[in-house]
Amino acid sequence: MGKAISDETNVERIEHKSKKNIAIGTVLGYVAILISVAYGLFLTPIIIQHVGQDNYGIYGLSTSIINLFLMDFGLGQTISTKLAKLRAANDKEGVERFLSGIFKLYLFADLFFIVVILVLFFIAPYTFKSSYTPDQITTLKYMFLIVGGYSLISLPSSVFTGVISTYEKFSMIKTFDIIQKVSYLGLSLCSIYLGWGVIGIVCVNVASGILAIALRFIYMRTYLKIRLNLRKSIDKKERKDVISFSGWGFIIALFGRLTITITPFILGIVSSAFQVTLFTLVSTMETYIFMFGEAFSGSFMAKIARTESTGTKEEKIAHLQSLTEKVGKLQFCVISLIIVGFISVGYEFVHVWMEGAATIEHPLVPGPGQSLFESYSVIYYAIIAISALNLVDLPQIPLGNAMYLHGHIKPLAINSIVRAVINVGLSFALSSFWGAFGASVAVLIAGIIGLFLNNISYKKYLGISISHYFMSVYGKAGLTALITVGIGLLLHFFMPLDDKKFIKLIIDGVAVVVVYLTCTFTITFNKQERRHYMNILFEILHIKKRFDENA
Repeated sequence: MGKAISDETNVERIEHKSKKNIAIGTVLGYVAILISVAYGLFLTPIIIQHVGQDNYGIYGLSTSIINLFLMDFGLGQTISTKLAKLRAANDKEGVERFLSGIFKLYLFADLFFIVVILVLFFIAPYTFKSSYTPDQITTLKYMFLIVGGYSLISLPSSVFTGVISTYEKFSMIKTFDIIQKVSYLGLSLCSIYLGWGVIGIVCVNVASGILAIALRFIYMRTYLKIRLNLRKSIDKKERKDVISFSGWGFIIALFGRLTITITPFILGIVSSAFQVTLFTLVSTMETYIFMFGEAFSGSFMAKIARTESTGTKEEKIAHLQSLTEKVGKLQFCVISLIIVGFISVGYEFVHVWMEGAATIEHPLVPGPGQSLFESYSVIYYAIIAISALNLVDLPQIPLGNAMYLHGHIKPLAINSIVRAVINVGLSFALSSFWGAFGASVAVLIAGIIGLFLNNISYKKYLGISISHYFMSVYGKAGLTALITVGIGLLLHFFMPLDDKKFIKLIIDGVAVVVVYLTCTFTITFNKQERRHYMNILFEILHIKKRFDENA
C-alpha cells in the first residue's frame, strides 16, 4: 500500500478543506458581526445617556486618533502574502522563522508608537481647547494612555491572526471574535451599572481585547504547533526585502487610515463637539456595514497564492479573473443588501436608534431656527454618503490582495496618497460648513477618485479585463439593487404609520429583504451559481444531497 498523501500536499484535498473552512468561517463571521451590531445598537444610546453626548464624542475622538497611528507599518499584508507562499510550499520551519522575525519588527515599531502616545497626551490641551472643556480634555488625555497602552499589546499580536488565517482556520478566528464581543457586552453593562463612566467603558473594551489576543496565541501554539521563538529570525536579505516591501505598505496603511480616522480630529478643530459625536455614530455604522461586506474577503489570500503555482501566464490570469469575479459578485450581493436596506428604512432606523439619546439642544428633527446639520437626522444622509463607496470598494479587495501577491504595491501606495490628500483638504473645507455630513461627502469624493486610480492599476499590472469584471460583478447584481431600492423608497414615502416608526421599520425592512433575496436568486445568480451556493449550504448543514453544478 502506497504512502498516504498529507493534507499539505494533496491539492484536491486542500481545495476541498479550503472551501469548507471559508464557508464555515464566513457563517461564524456573520454571527460575530450580528452580535457586534446588536450590542452596538443596543449599547450606543445607553452609553450616550450614561456618559453624555460630548463624552461619547471624546471616546470616538480618542480611539480614532489612536487608530490613525495604530498602523501595522505595512507589515500586515506582507505577513499574509509571505505566510501564504510559505504554507503553499509546506515550509513550516520558514513560517516559524518569519513569524519570529516579524514579531521583533513589531516590537521595534512599538517604540515609535510610545512617542506618538506621549505627544498626543501633551498637545491635547492646545489642540482641542475650542471644542472641549478642561475637564473633558483631561478625560481625553487619560483615554489616550489607556487605548494607546492596549495598542502597544495588540500591534505585535496581530501576527497571531495572520498565522491562523494563513492556515485557513477561519472558524477559530471568528469564534475568538465572538468571545471578545460577548465579553465586552457583559463587562460594559457591568461598567454602566457600577457607574464607572466613559473611562470604565474603555477599560472593559481593552480587557475583552486582551482576552481574545491570549486565545489566539494559545490556539496558534497548541493546535497549529507554530512556535513564537524570538531566538529565530529572518536573515539579513529577507529582512531587507520585508522592510523594502513594507515601506510602500506603510504608506498605504498610513494614508489609507486618513480617509476616516483623521476626520473626528478635523471636526474637533474646525467644528464642534456635537459634530464629533455625530461622526463617531456615522463611522460606527459604516464600520458595521464594512464588516458585513469584508467578512470573508481575506479568506482568499491562500487561494490566490495557489493560483501562482501552476499553469501558463494566460491560465493564471484567467484563473485570477474568474476567482476575483466570483468573490466580488458575492461580496457585492451582501453589501448592497445592507446599503439598499439602509437607504429604504434607515431614516426610521436612526429615529428609533437615537430616540433615547436625543435632547432638546440636539433633537431628532430640526426645530425652529435649527438646520438639519444640528440634529441627529443628519446621521441618515451621512451614513449613505460614507457607505456608498463600499459598493465598489469591498468587492475589489481580492484584486488588492492579488496586487500584493504579485509585488505591485507601489502603485496602490501612490493612489492612497492622492486619495488621502484630497480627503483631508475636502474635510477641512466641507466640515467647516456642514459638519459631520460635509466630512462624509469628503470621504466619498476622495474614495471615488481613489477607486478610479486603483482600477487603472489592476488592469495594467494584473492583466485582467476591468470591463468584464464590472459587467460580471455589478451587472445583474446592480439591477437587483436598483429594483429593491425603488420598491423600498416607495414603501418609505407612501406607507402610513409615520407616527409609529418602529412598526414601519419592521414592515419595510422585512419587505425589502424579501424583495432583494427573491431578485438575487432569480436575476443575479445564474443556474450554476444557484446550485453552487446551495451545495455549500448543504455541506455546512451536513446534508448529503448535492446538485450537479454543471447541469
